[in-house]
Amino acid sequence: MTRRANGKFTVFGGYCHGYNIELIEGKKIVQAWHFNEEGWPEDHFSTCTFLLEPSAKGTKLTFTQSGVPEHKYESLKEGWHDYYWKPIAEYLEKK
Repeated sequence: MTRRANGKFTVFGGYCHGYNIELIEGKKIVQAWHFNEEGWPEDHFSTCTFLLEPSAKGTKLTFTQSGVPEHKYESLKEGWHDYYWKPIAEYLEKK
C-alpha cells in the first residue's frame, strides 16, 4: 500500500484491489475498493472511508462503505467482521 493519493493497492491475496482517493495523515483514509467475487460488477468500486480521532482509550475508528451492490451487502458485512475487524481486535488485545 502506498501513502499517496491515487496510489494503488491489492489486499487479501488479490481478492480486493483499489486506489487511494484521499489521505489525511492520522485523520482520514478514503479508498476505492473492488472485490473480485461473483456478482460484483467488473468495473465497479465501492468507497471505503476510515475516520480516525483521539479517544480516551487511544483512537476511535469510524468506518463507512458506500456504493456496495445491494445483493452483496450482507456477505460483505460478514466479510468485514470475519476477516478484518475481528482479526484486528484479536491482534490489539494481545498488545
